[in-house]
Amino acid sequence: MDHSATAAGGHRLVYHDGAIRPEHEAVLPMGSIAVRYGVSAFEGVRLYRTAAGGLLAWKLDDHIRRLRHSCKTMGLYTDELWDLPSIVQSLVERNGFDDDCYARIAVSAGNAGDLTTAAEPVLTVTVSPSGRKKWLRDGDGMRLTVSTWQRTPVRAFPSAAKNISAYAGPRLAHAEARAAGFDNCLLTTPEGLVSEAPTATVFLVEDGTLVTPRLRDLVLPGITRAWVLRTAEALGMKVETAAVEPDRVRGGDEVFLCGTGVEFATVKEIDGRALGAWPSCPVTTELVDRYFAQVRGTEPETRFTWAAEESAEEDADA
Repeated sequence: MDHSATAAGGHRLVYHDGAIRPEHEAVLPMGSIAVRYGVSAFEGVRLYRTAAGGLLAWKLDDHIRRLRHSCKTMGLYTDELWDLPSIVQSLVERNGFDDDCYARIAVSAGNAGDLTTAAEPVLTVTVSPSGRKKWLRDGDGMRLTVSTWQRTPVRAFPSAAKNISAYAGPRLAHAEARAAGFDNCLLTTPEGLVSEAPTATVFLVEDGTLVTPRLRDLVLPGITRAWVLRTAEALGMKVETAAVEPDRVRGGDEVFLCGTGVEFATVKEIDGRALGAWPSCPVTTELVDRYFAQVRGTEPETRFTWAAEESAEEDADA
């Protein structure tokens, strides 16, 4: 791997196709399978400034496991074992980052071809400074709507693969919700059950029980989702994965979204209906406090290992 590049002239350095280079040089051909057919699996990883100093790539090993699963699902086969921790650390150092960041790790079909052409994977890694979004920074709550858009059935597209093409429909749903005056939306399954938000998992609290849709309801097996479920259990909370009707979410005592990008966002309103006792969200607040204590290194980390097999087990048991 070429580490010789250094940040200059305000250009961010990224890793692309075997070398660290200025961002504008990290390109894929217009005729590539990634551009033509959307074959590009990716992960977003948060890097947190710890109390002891330095940046922690939160749950990086689990994100790598899920990335490999997505690549296998999408036919992005590779025997190359990239040293992703080293690549991310190099980008942090060479860009001079010393506070919270967001890393995007993508494996794309970089070669030209048609539907019958085998994909040739190209790795691209970027790191950018990234603090809290306004939901945590300002203590604001989201206004959601239950969208008429649906998640794609699993026989049409594998919901467990984090591939860019899976976000085309949710992107339209999000834009429609924003145009209608909402902050975000919830997608449903073809059966009318709640699935997830376009880029986040939804949780609700009912009489002290933490509830989230089942994986079989076309939910991406999220790293943050897994952390919430296991941490809640460790805190003695009752946890349930279930079939969730839209009215069940609308009637929740608390509702929040979570994911690597959004981290956590409480919901104050769904389809114009004020939610519970917002801004009082004691269960969500407890989880958020535990999360930041762990990512800052002031509290022991909730340990788990993301695996496709474990995700399938949870779905079968739900």
